Amino acid sequence: MPIESVSKTGVESVRWDLSDLYPDIGDPVIDQTLSRLRGEAGRFKTAYYGRLARLDAPELSNAIREWEAILSEIYKLGQYAMLRYAVDTRDDRIKAFEMKIREAEARLENELVFFDLELGRLAANHLEELLASPALRPYAYFLRRRIETAKYQLSEPEETLINLKNLTGASAFKNLYEEYTTAWQFEFELDGKSQTLSGEELRALRQHADPDVRQRAMNQFLGQYRENQLVITHAFINVIKDYNIEREKRGYPSPISVQNIQNDLSDQVVATLHEVTTASYPLVQRYYRLKAKLLKRPELTLADIYAPLPQATKKYAWEEAQALVLEAFGGFDPEIRQMAQALFDEQRVDAPVLPGKRGGAFCSSSVPELRPYVMLNYLGRLRDVSTLAHELGHAIHSLLSRGQPLLNFHAILPLAETASVFSEMILTDYILKRETDPLVRQSLLTAKLEEIFATSHRQNLFSRFEQHIHAALSERRMSAKEMCGSYQQELSLMFGQAVKIPEEYAWEWAAIPHMVEMPFYVYAYNFANLLVMSLYQQYKEQGPGFAPKFKQLLSLGSSASPTDIAAVAGADISQPQFWQKSFDLIEALIRELEALVESE
Repeated sequence: MPIESVSKTGVESVRWDLSDLYPDIGDPVIDQTLSRLRGEAGRFKTAYYGRLARLDAPELSNAIREWEAILSEIYKLGQYAMLRYAVDTRDDRIKAFEMKIREAEARLENELVFFDLELGRLAANHLEELLASPALRPYAYFLRRRIETAKYQLSEPEETLINLKNLTGASAFKNLYEEYTTAWQFEFELDGKSQTLSGEELRALRQHADPDVRQRAMNQFLGQYRENQLVITHAFINVIKDYNIEREKRGYPSPISVQNIQNDLSDQVVATLHEVTTASYPLVQRYYRLKAKLLKRPELTLADIYAPLPQATKKYAWEEAQALVLEAFGGFDPEIRQMAQALFDEQRVDAPVLPGKRGGAFCSSSVPELRPYVMLNYLGRLRDVSTLAHELGHAIHSLLSRGQPLLNFHAILPLAETASVFSEMILTDYILKRETDPLVRQSLLTAKLEEIFATSHRQNLFSRFEQHIHAALSERRMSAKEMCGSYQQELSLMFGQAVKIPEEYAWEWAAIPHMVEMPFYVYAYNFANLLVMSLYQQYKEQGPGFAPKFKQLLSLGSSASPTDIAAVAGADISQPQFWQKSFDLIEALIRELEALVESE
């Protein structure tokens, strides 16, 4: 979608105000803060290096709070640099600033790395004695986890070296990938005119009404990755090789176990998640056969899977999208609506599509005392309204966990998508309950099912692909052709005969930044999506009485294990039957859509 059409949504002036952090990258306070933090980190190391095992509970509590105070300042600096860079990846001044902050962060973290290492070396029985003190109880889960994961830590010199080498190693390749791909511009003929589009705008044409436009757009978009395969493949391979060299050095048993252990999930739970999701691929195929009928096409290609239904071309102006989301939130819980409204009022949302702006959407939270920021690329589609609800859900999660100390503030990854996906469900249910036109209901159901498949099954596909290429690259070098072949196999498994796979889609893996930025992150989306569908079923059964339990779940941050936090709202993630209930809900949505089609 061309940039000039975005202004019709009224989103062009929706820019965030980062003055809560700093007024500008040239603010002298930034350099003053860096200088002060270097001194504080040095004094902290002098005070506590080699002494943690001798501290009593109040002394250790004070040390942790001092550590948190320094980390808070580092996180705020890092957040500011990241937010400035996210909306303008082309500005050399901002790029230099972002690199300067990342280098400063690495050096400060190297000064402090001893503390985390020494916490992990505390004797388990000694820690349990210390945890009897109220002073340390807020940190109980964090400290126990540090001891549990300490066996994967290296020596202090090694950890320091890793932090420094990453600046020109894995981190450099990740930055190269992001800067290189976000700088691409595409000349594309649309409505008889040649237009210059960003990658985000070109991908948005998957939802264009004309199948020729959809196919040409994706052929050109994915073709750019094929044409630049030397750079892209080297970036992927070097990040993955680096990841596995470090993984083996640390003693993790498998590539995915790094993320599983960080997520405090057993390999078996995650394997079960992959197995039940893969076994449910026939639901994906059943849906897309139905969508082919709705579109009156003999077959669909992957360029068509997000195609709009004929009656689903409505655009949502920014004010309309904002009102829809707030009303839906208010129907669930008035406090949650107020929290979301405040983010708009305080200009903590950046929404327009702009040249050089990072694609996609995110919510950024750094420390409990700072309210979060939301970045979007809003194009006025129903999918964009859902994305708004999704990212605001992340923000609500952050706001509800503000009572936690910094070390417990950020949700553990398997639960990090809980509030966001739940917010999407609230929005969809809100619209469906008020819509009587069967054709519009069809559009809403297709949109929801496609969001589910994108968030669960598509992420499962990515994660399976990651497992294969990480295992292969741990043994040998893979060619780009082999990586494309592996990805094509996963596409065929998911879509079966229901969707034709164009040749250029073999390169789709190269356009998935999560695989470079954080390997195996993607299964967390699937975990959260299936978890939320089960929780949403409970909400429908329990009514308003469910909201307090859900807010309590969100308020816990990462102060307990995912299993224990989920149990607060009545979810037992250790049982395979729990996951199956989520697929039952998906099938119910498909049946509802099938009934609407049959009634025409």
